[in-house]
Amino acid sequence: MANEAEPQQKIIITDSSKMYEDMSPYYLRETFSDIQLILSDKTIHAHKIVLAARCKYFESLLMKDPKQAEIALRNVPSKAFETILYYIYTGSIVIASEDENDISDILKLAHEYSLKTLEKSINEKMNSIVNLSNVCSLLNKANAHDMDELREICHTFIDKHVSQKLEYDFFNILTQKSMINLLKRDAFPAEEIDVFKIAANWCKINKDLDKLVIECIRFSTLTRNEILTVVWPSKMVDEAKLLNALATIELNGPKATQRRFAGWWKGKNLATADNVNVIYGLNTAMFFEETEKYEEGAYHNKDDKNGITVDLGAVKCFNYITMYVIVENYCCPYYIEVSTDLQKWHNVIDYSQYNSLYIQNLYFEEQQARYIRIVLKSDKCRICRFQVYMSSKIETVFKLFCIYQHRGTPGAFKTFLRLNQPYMISQIKVRLQFYKSISSIETSYNWSRWERVELPINGNVLLRFNERVVSFIKITGQLSPNKTKDHVKQFLEDFECF
Repeated sequence: MANEAEPQQKIIITDSSKMYEDMSPYYLRETFSDIQLILSDKTIHAHKIVLAARCKYFESLLMKDPKQAEIALRNVPSKAFETILYYIYTGSIVIASEDENDISDILKLAHEYSLKTLEKSINEKMNSIVNLSNVCSLLNKANAHDMDELREICHTFIDKHVSQKLEYDFFNILTQKSMINLLKRDAFPAEEIDVFKIAANWCKINKDLDKLVIECIRFSTLTRNEILTVVWPSKMVDEAKLLNALATIELNGPKATQRRFAGWWKGKNLATADNVNVIYGLNTAMFFEETEKYEEGAYHNKDDKNGITVDLGAVKCFNYITMYVIVENYCCPYYIEVSTDLQKWHNVIDYSQYNSLYIQNLYFEEQQARYIRIVLKSDKCRICRFQVYMSSKIETVFKLFCIYQHRGTPGAFKTFLRLNQPYMISQIKVRLQFYKSISSIETSYNWSRWERVELPINGNVLLRFNERVVSFIKITGQLSPNKTKDHVKQFLEDFECF
C-alpha cells in the first residue's frame, strides 16, 4: 500500500503595515480612481475596491449598483469626511484634541458608516476631551444620532458634576430628547426636588408642550412640604397628579421603591460633622469622631423620646448605619427610627430587648429619609463613630468577644462568648480540638434565657439549628491536655457564625 502523502508545509507571511503604505498614496488621487464622492462643497476621487473592502456602509451602497460612478453625500462635513476617508485608506487618524466639533463630526460619521474600531477608539479618547463647556452639545449630538457610548460618557460626566451643585441654567441648552434621557434614569444623582427644579427651569426657556420633561419627575418620592411649597406654586404640574401624589405620601410616606438609585451615594458617608446636624442629644461633639472614651460619647436623658436625632440636611437614600457603642456594663439595648418630616417615624432597627456593644453594623431595607434618631434604653450607653451609607455589600464576619472563662472541677471549663450585636443565626462552625469533650453549647439573646444546640461527636463541626436571635454563646466541656485559657485567642479565630 502506498504511503499516504504527507501534508505540505505552508509558509505564511503577513505584512499589513506594507499594505497600508502601498494604499495610502492613492488617498484623494485620481490615479486608477473609478468613483467620485460628491459632497456639498467638493468632489473627491476614490476607489471602489478600497471603499468596499474597508467600510460596510460603502460596500452596501456599491453592491446595489456596482457600475455607479458617483455617490452623493449631502450634509456631510467635508473636513470630517476627508479624515474618515484617510482612515479607510491608511488605518490611522490624526485629530486635534482641542477641536471637539471636528471630533464629534468624525465620531458621528464613524458611527453612521459602521466603522466600529474607529468609533470605539474615539470614544475612549472622549473621556479626556469632554468638559463643562462641551458636554451639553456633545450630549445633544449623541442623542440626535443615537450614539449610545458617547451618550453614556456624557451622562457619567454630568452625574459626577451634578453632585458638585451645577447651576440649573447649565441644562438649558439641552434638547428635549437629551433632557428626557438624562432625567429619566434611575442613576441621576440628585434629590428629586432638585430634579424638578432642573426640569422646571429648562421648561421656562424651552418648549415642553407635551410635558415629557416634567413627566420624568417622580412626584411620589417627594415630601409633602416639597410639593406644597415648591412644585404646586410653579403651576407646571396638573393639580390632579399632585393631589394623587400627596394622597400616596400621606398614606405611606415618600415611596422609597420609586426613588432614583443615586450611584454617587454608594460608598459615601452621608453623615459627617461637616454636612449634618445633631438636633437632639447631649455631649455630641465626638458623635462622628473616632473615640473609645466613655465620657466622650453622645447620649440623651433617659426619658427623652427624641433620643439622639440627626438631620442629614435633605432626604437621602441609605440602607446601612454603622456606629460604636461604649458601655459601662454589658447592657446597651437601643432602637433606631427614620423620618422625612420629624412627624412620622419608621423603625429600621429594634434591639431594645437585646444587648449590644462596640462596633454595630446595621443593615436594613433601603430607606428614603432626612432624619435618624437613636433611642438608648439604658443610661449607661454612649455612641460615637456614627456613619450612614448606601451599601451593596453586607458584612458577614461577626465580631466575637470572650466575656470570661470559668474553671470548675479539674479539666472542666466554660467559655462565654458574645457577639458585638444581636444576629439571626442558624449555623455555628467550631473546631473542637481545644476540648477533650464538649457537654453543651448554648445560645442566648439576653443572658437569662439559654437554648441548647444539638452536638456532634467530635471533629471540626458545623452545627445547624433553627434560626434564632443570638447575642451570647456558652460552651461547656473538658479541656484537652495541655490546653489552658490561653487558647481562647486561637479559638475565637476559628469560631464562625452564619
